[in-house]
Amino acid sequence: MTTYTIRPWTDVVLLHPDVEAGALTEAMFAIDLGAIAERDLSVPLVNRIPEAFFRATYLTADLRKLLEEVLASLAGRPGYNRVLKLRSPFGGGKSHTMATLLHAARDRQALNVIPEGRGFADPGTVRVAVFDGEKFDARVGKTLPDGRIIRTMWGWLAWQLGEEAYQVVAAHDADRVSPGGDVIKQMLAGAPTLFLLDEVVKYLERAAGVEVRDSNLQRQALDFIQNMTVEVSGSTNTVMVYSLQSSVRQAMGNVVLLQTVDTLTNRIDQLREPVTGDEVMYILHRRLLAGNPLEETAQEVSQRYSETVTAMERAEAENLIARQQAEEDGLALATRMRKAYPFHPALIDVMTERWAAVDAFQRTRGALRFLAACLQGIKQDGGARAALGPGDVPIGNAGVRLAMVKELGLQNEYDPVLNADIVGPNSRARKIDERLARETPALDSVKPAQRLATAILMYSFGGLRRDTGQGEETLPPGVTESELLAATIGPDLDNITAKAVLAELRTRCLFLHYDGVSYCFRKDPNVTKLIEDTEQEVAKDQALVSQRIKEMLSNRLAGKAGAIIWPTTSLDIPDGEPRFLIGYLPPAFAQKSSSEQTESAVDYCTRYGDRPRRYRNGLGLAIPDKRHVEPLRRAVRYLLAIERVKIKKDQLRLTKEQLEQLKERQSTEEGAAVFSGLASAS
Repeated sequence: MTTYTIRPWTDVVLLHPDVEAGALTEAMFAIDLGAIAERDLSVPLVNRIPEAFFRATYLTADLRKLLEEVLASLAGRPGYNRVLKLRSPFGGGKSHTMATLLHAARDRQALNVIPEGRGFADPGTVRVAVFDGEKFDARVGKTLPDGRIIRTMWGWLAWQLGEEAYQVVAAHDADRVSPGGDVIKQMLAGAPTLFLLDEVVKYLERAAGVEVRDSNLQRQALDFIQNMTVEVSGSTNTVMVYSLQSSVRQAMGNVVLLQTVDTLTNRIDQLREPVTGDEVMYILHRRLLAGNPLEETAQEVSQRYSETVTAMERAEAENLIARQQAEEDGLALATRMRKAYPFHPALIDVMTERWAAVDAFQRTRGALRFLAACLQGIKQDGGARAALGPGDVPIGNAGVRLAMVKELGLQNEYDPVLNADIVGPNSRARKIDERLARETPALDSVKPAQRLATAILMYSFGGLRRDTGQGEETLPPGVTESELLAATIGPDLDNITAKAVLAELRTRCLFLHYDGVSYCFRKDPNVTKLIEDTEQEVAKDQALVSQRIKEMLSNRLAGKAGAIIWPTTSLDIPDGEPRFLIGYLPPAFAQKSSSEQTESAVDYCTRYGDRPRRYRNGLGLAIPDKRHVEPLRRAVRYLLAIERVKIKKDQLRLTKEQLEQLKERQSTEEGAAVFSGLASAS
């Protein structure tokens, strides 16, 4: 095994002083817009003081565009949208964006402390009014220092603009009746004004329970929002920015209300997404590091990781196109890793793309908090590598484990998994590493088993989202072998060693589940050993496996008269009437050479036994993909093995939990069979 020695990131990267000292509290990452607007002294300085806030803020492309539009509009420049909507995933930077606009409007000069903050328009003194729908009580309202009570959204916004503006809507506030456009226009008159409306849907949900004569407060608030957007869009120096949840779940399940607010202003608003793509990498750097890492160091590390992954993919490539793809993938990895260093981009992707599907996880804020704990934990305990990837998370550190449990809402459910399989003193991964270190001393510091197991754990929560054409769905948690290797191999760990270790983890771990496609740690013990042993017996009878595949395909194609399953000769495909037929060729067809496949296909399509086929234009062939044949056979072998284990359940004394796991594994293998080779039959 060829290895390279690269300095650990802890030798060359300076952490933010708060991260180094472990002084990053929950409040430093949680943006309380209402408290910032009220200049509450309990808000941490980094969020309360504009200059400190901007030094810790990376201006993403959309945030720069948003600042340009808002500040230019406040300065009275024409041609910009004055009603803007923020809609982002939970924890996707929405609150931070609101706080950025608030600080920039109140103190435009504070933006100049960062180079990218210069050059924006300066609107001068700006009135700012903030409505935090999560805190404003629909029934009670807000009590002012002088004892007066503000009862409505419009009353609270107007009061923040000054006594004169509030008096314009005072009667409407007292009666809880929405003011009309003319009244709102009068309220807006004066200096440049910025309205920030956050968590609007949450407020509207509660407002539905407050009666207002023959109406209710929700209907009045919706009317106000609509009137407000019309007046603001036609103003000279007023801007309104409001936020919406990106899903029904975040809107407390009220799909109708979410859609109502979403479409209420669709004619004139502009959608903004605070954080997109790899911009989160720059946010992590700005907030967690004391400065940008040295470019030459990032370049060296990214190049070494890229070379390792590219070599693996190139070796496994079966043709020129695949080899070219390996080179392109390597270049893409090098580019992303250079941006992300000292983080491996795979770790960032885990949190922003997979953990984001966990209800409790907040995408940007959660990533900041978790990575801060990881950085500090490694600094404390040592063991840093060239970069911090999914397999390098110091899950044995109490602070890191607590951070993961908290961010993902796990409580202590995964303690048995961690202790038995990954980081416990007698864990399976630790035992494998100890044996490997005895055999190959160079692997002592690499700890490949714990590295792979830790990475699998990181991929065991949430799941990737994909568009099905009929909406969005979340795939089950887990990581494929190729994804896992690309995220864990590097200058000190080659793919051959990693694959061997992964195979051993699969057979030895008690909580590691493998469905033939993906690896995933779950809370329930597995029955992998029973299934694996039985699968070896099934593999000896390939005829049985082939027969089961044919039965499954027949069941999937039941009712389709034109389907001919696994014809062996052209005579098996009828030629007696003009109707469209599809011949589904057997898996063995994929093992033939290209010339043999062509010869056979031509024979099927042009001949019917010894004579020419009359209805050749009505025949199609479904040719099995060579890449899917073995995964299909493997999935079917596991299905047969599971059935045999079930038959021997009394003899094996399987528990209720183990029987449930067998049932779940059977469902998984059926899905794997469909994904691997049967889906094309439908």
